[in-house]
Amino acid sequence: MVYPAVLLTALFSAQAVLASDKSKSPTEVSTCSLSTVTQTVTSTVTLFIASTTSLKQVPSSSSSPSLFIKGEDKKLTSTSSSVSTAKASEDNKSKTSTSTVSSVATTSKFDEKKASSTSTSRSVDDKSNRSSSITSSTAASVSLPPSSSTAPAIQVKSTPSLSTSFIYDLDNQPIAAPIIRTATGLSLNKTMYVVDMAQSTTEHIVNYHAKGKTVGCYFSAGTWEPYRSDAKQFLPECYCGPNVTVDSTGRCTGSGSDANLLGEWGEWWLDVRSEKCLNNIKSIMTDRIKAAKQKGCDSIDPDNVDAGTNQQDFGITKQDEANYLLWLSSTARANGLGIDLKNSGDLITDPDTGKSTDWTTSLVNAFDFDVIESCHQYNECEKYDPFLKAGKPQIRIEYESSIKKCPSLKPGQQLLVDSGSVVNSTQITLSCP
Repeated sequence: MVYPAVLLTALFSAQAVLASDKSKSPTEVSTCSLSTVTQTVTSTVTLFIASTTSLKQVPSSSSSPSLFIKGEDKKLTSTSSSVSTAKASEDNKSKTSTSTVSSVATTSKFDEKKASSTSTSRSVDDKSNRSSSITSSTAASVSLPPSSSTAPAIQVKSTPSLSTSFIYDLDNQPIAAPIIRTATGLSLNKTMYVVDMAQSTTEHIVNYHAKGKTVGCYFSAGTWEPYRSDAKQFLPECYCGPNVTVDSTGRCTGSGSDANLLGEWGEWWLDVRSEKCLNNIKSIMTDRIKAAKQKGCDSIDPDNVDAGTNQQDFGITKQDEANYLLWLSSTARANGLGIDLKNSGDLITDPDTGKSTDWTTSLVNAFDFDVIESCHQYNECEKYDPFLKAGKPQIRIEYESSIKKCPSLKPGQQLLVDSGSVVNSTQITLSCP
């Protein structure tokens, strides 16, 4: 609807055009047509609309991409000329030479790291080394820049298929692209990178996209980690348990402090069973998912989501875990992100009967692919076959160079073997196929 004031302004503008044309020669006057008046009116109305902040979407005369602003429910469009002007005014901003677009320069406030699969034992030294590395990471929180400062990032959007090839690297950011050359002489050119969200900057992800990669971003969705920047947002009772004291860092201390401790990793399982804790945890995880979106991730890789099949004192069941996983999936989808299932094989295939569980269908439908750690070592790779039957790929990761030769694999199954207990693509000793 056009306001009366706008129409009056437009009519006055049209009269001005007509009056101007009357002062010209007869030949020149003849060029003042209905299209001229219409163009003037349209321009006036368009200018009014563009300056009206209450409208949520403004039609653009060009096909330039849309700019999405955090914390607002409006979508602004920018013509290519206005983007160029804005970019010219930002001389102090760094540019990615390999990319043809500028990213919206947002960096997550969340420090993310690689957590363990519960079926795999790693050394305390490896954990502490990685923790200190992540703590010193430059992935600090920054505010979103003004909407006109840069052109929006163009993200690679693709749902993984059986032909998708993967790199899973949480300890070596940024990752070389498009080709990774390993210490053992391998040259790996894969189509999807799964990376650590905290150690990956927006610029890293823009570069991966420019090199044709789809990007998944890792964070722990099922444990409390004391060194995270959002650690103090968790209620202590939701990781320590009731009536357990905590120290100044939030770590559980005293009697019962290790009841929910995740082994040697120095982190605690989250209570995804009680309503109070779920509300607290979901709020934090929603922020992490939004942070992944702002960084430009195409999907998320939430880890430690199998408390129901591990030792903890909250009484978390497989049903509780399945409910939480389905919530994570729906929240990722609501933010335009894909999602993979990390481990959790007992929720897919019953370990006692070898048959499907009550959650097999819903979980396979809710996730795009699965990431499996040490399934060859523990002889449990077949638990994840329902994903393959649904046309969804799987990444198998093994450690300590435990496999020297490629095993027989079905289409969609891929194996990466790391030389040690860290997940570093330059240390891959075997890639199959």
